[in-house]
Amino acid sequence: MANKSILGPLFGLLVLVFGFVATVSGLFGEWIVFSICLLLALVSLTVFARLRFADFVNFFVSRQARYGANVTLSIVGVIGIAVFANAIVTHRFDKRSDLTALQLYTISEQTKTVLKSLEQDIEVIAFFSRNSSQNAQSAARAEEMLELYARETKFLTISFKNPVTDIQLREMYDIQRDGTIIFKSEEGQEKVTIVDEQKFTSAILKLIRNETKKIYFLVGHEEHSVEDLLNNGYSDVKAELENQNYTAFPLSLSTKPDIPADCEALVIAGPKTALARPELNAVEKYLTRNGKLFLLLDPSVTSAKDINSGLVRLMKKWGITIGNDLVLDHARHTIWFGPIAPLPEPQPHDITLSMQDTVTFPVTRSVTPIADRPANLSVRPLLKTVGGMGGSWGETQRETDGTFSEDFTDFTYTAGADTPPPVSLAVAIERKVDANDNGNATSDPTRIVVFGDSDFAANAIFRAPNRDLFLAVINWLTLEEDLVAIRPIDLRQQALREMTLQDVRVVQITSVFFIPLIVFIAGVTVWWQRRKGESA
Repeated sequence: MANKSILGPLFGLLVLVFGFVATVSGLFGEWIVFSICLLLALVSLTVFARLRFADFVNFFVSRQARYGANVTLSIVGVIGIAVFANAIVTHRFDKRSDLTALQLYTISEQTKTVLKSLEQDIEVIAFFSRNSSQNAQSAARAEEMLELYARETKFLTISFKNPVTDIQLREMYDIQRDGTIIFKSEEGQEKVTIVDEQKFTSAILKLIRNETKKIYFLVGHEEHSVEDLLNNGYSDVKAELENQNYTAFPLSLSTKPDIPADCEALVIAGPKTALARPELNAVEKYLTRNGKLFLLLDPSVTSAKDINSGLVRLMKKWGITIGNDLVLDHARHTIWFGPIAPLPEPQPHDITLSMQDTVTFPVTRSVTPIADRPANLSVRPLLKTVGGMGGSWGETQRETDGTFSEDFTDFTYTAGADTPPPVSLAVAIERKVDANDNGNATSDPTRIVVFGDSDFAANAIFRAPNRDLFLAVINWLTLEEDLVAIRPIDLRQQALREMTLQDVRVVQITSVFFIPLIVFIAGVTVWWQRRKGESA
């Protein structure tokens, strides 16, 4: 009897200990420890019930047990009523309140207006692998935002796919980046790579407008052709533009030197012969009437004379200097071509906002903003070399025949002659327009983007991120990024310090182990004191 009085409470204590350890192990995902401790807890419970069978039975028929059962049933009843009432309210009224300071769970009135005007089905397919904490956070934010979109219209269907496992869908939609979201209708589709309300709403607007914008590519000067399927061609550019609801057309100014009125953007991609004066005049006239130009000029490596000097002089009027040099970057470049193929650093701009990887420029020249330029011109660099003084520069030293030395490692920076670092390789220009009394622009601005290389968009290397950069330029030129003006939410205003792994472990151990342990010790102490009182 004495052994039972000692062993019974001991095995009862073991039930609590093993049960607690099993619970903690389950929370931390340690399933082997969980299984062992759960088995030991069940064995201890069986032994306890065997040794203290009368106490075990009395526990379930005692007055305390009846009171506990009544309390439990009352709690279950209240929870059931709350769930039932919540289901009715959600089904009948479907109302939500966003109490966050930044309104994180509320979409703008512009977006609500667009969604309420929907009259066609749009399918949203989000590709997230959730293989990192940052990607998982983006996926969660996308789910929250798209749920808000779906609440405003019945024409939106949303699904999430894993690009790692859903290989067939990934290839069907040509997903090159984790976190890509496809907006698809019967007429076409739009790709978004940033979880942002303005990007989502703009994609929907592009689909419902059912409008195809025309992009013209200048021909007649040995430029890259959108009909050329070879490595040096731009046929992949044409295919991607068509995927983005654009159409690409060749344009010759030799017979009729005038830019068509329906030209949303003019692309001049690496001309190898000079433009005639009437053609230059047509381009200049197009820009003065708020035109959009994407100019890609390769460096002159075979001659000291720049065959594109006419375009260089025209661009100088718009606030940029296009150097007759060859840019080298010893700090960061492609391993195949060496320092003549820099991997530039993106600069802050709407065009480079979504860039996550570096672009490849096989051979490039410098494109630099002029300090002394008209006040109504906004000229901002897009890409710059990484190397500092002596690490990157625009080389101007040539051989006697006008070519650059084939041994690029012999080049050294010459102050006063070469273009100093960091070297700008691409520039975006915008001419500000007048505003009316309400602050709205009276006309579209003139926009120009100039790159010091055209081969980066050739079929041979037209892959992400080169492709994304090219499309971002076209979207910016055609004002596609400005379809809706929605102020982005700056999460840094309310961001807390990111917890380290050690901080997470401390919080987990404290909340899951130490606090319950203190409660457990307090309970055992009270039980022991009562037991001593009963014994006395």
